[in-house]
Amino acid sequence: MPRNKEFDYDEKLVTARDLFWKKGYNATTMNDLVDTMQINRSSLYLAYGNKHDLFLKSLTNYIQNKDKQYSQAAKKSEKPLEAIRNVIYSVMESALRDTNCLFTNSVFELATTDQEVSEMLKKQTLKAVDLFEKLLTQAKEDGSLLSDKEPRALAHFLISGLVSIYNTHILFADAELTKQTTEILIGSINQ
Repeated sequence: MPRNKEFDYDEKLVTARDLFWKKGYNATTMNDLVDTMQINRSSLYLAYGNKHDLFLKSLTNYIQNKDKQYSQAAKKSEKPLEAIRNVIYSVMESALRDTNCLFTNSVFELATTDQEVSEMLKKQTLKAVDLFEKLLTQAKEDGSLLSDKEPRALAHFLISGLVSIYNTHILFADAELTKQTTEILIGSINQ
């Protein structure tokens, strides 16, 4: 008779995700994962696959959380530009609280060398761009967006700017500078 799993799959996935988040993919070893997740190696392989499979599952989990964060932040306002500001502020709050970002780390560590990771990151980025483009188009229609920039191009710029919020905080650990970077990004919307 097969043994029941002696651990909570989702809980251990979050533990692995947080380790990859902290150390990065390349610096995380299977021994690190076994020790941190507190499951034996064979259980890890049976439940999650190899290190790469586990990383992809971890990144998927992280992306799902970011989707939820962006969606909840945007829904706090019916005004499109305010919804965008809410999303940007939510990213700033995450950067200040977490001081790291698995998505941002993965862009710089793996996007040029791992096709699967690159495709996941690109898909998620385009999903965020679509959200911002929709809101920017609504803002243009209601007259609150004064910029003559194309909504899609501006959406790409703003989404890439979210990485700058994390980048600033990761490198300088300066809350005031991170807040200023956020305000400059928001200020660029109607320029």
